[in-house]
Amino acid sequence: MAGEPEKFLGNVAQKALIKKDGKILVCRGIGDKVWEFPGGRLHVGETPVEGIVREIKEELGIKITNIKPFYVGSSFHYKSNMEQVFITYTCDYNSASLAVDPKEIEEIKWVTLEEIKILPMFEDGGTKGTVAELVKELMK
Repeated sequence: MAGEPEKFLGNVAQKALIKKDGKILVCRGIGDKVWEFPGGRLHVGETPVEGIVREIKEELGIKITNIKPFYVGSSFHYKSNMEQVFITYTCDYNSASLAVDPKEIEEIKWVTLEEIKILPMFEDGGTKGTVAELVKELMK
C-alpha cells in the first residue's frame, strides 16, 4: 500500500531443506504447478536465521532447529520480476505434525533426493542451484 513502510529487507529469499526419515519436504504454493522448498522473504529488522524460523512457523506451523546455510546465490524471481539473493538452509524440526497454512501452501510432500531430481521445480536459479548441490551431496 502506498505510504506504508516496506516490510521486506531488499529482495532476499530464504528456503529451508527440512529433513525427516531420509526425505526432504517440498511444497506447492497456491495456484502453482511446480514445487519449491518452503520459506519466504526476509523482513526488515530480522537476522537471516530469525527470518527463516518465522517463515517456516507461519507456513508449516513447526519450529526448525539445527539451521545451517547450505546454498547462497542470486536468482531471478518471475513473480516479482526482480533479481534476488537466494539462501537455502538445512534444518531439522521437532514437531510431531505439520500445520500447513492453506492461504500460502496448496500441497506438501516428502521426497527422496532421487525424486527431487525429476520433480517439476521452480526454474529460478536459486532452486536450481539448491537442487544441483543436493545432487552433488547424493553423489558423494
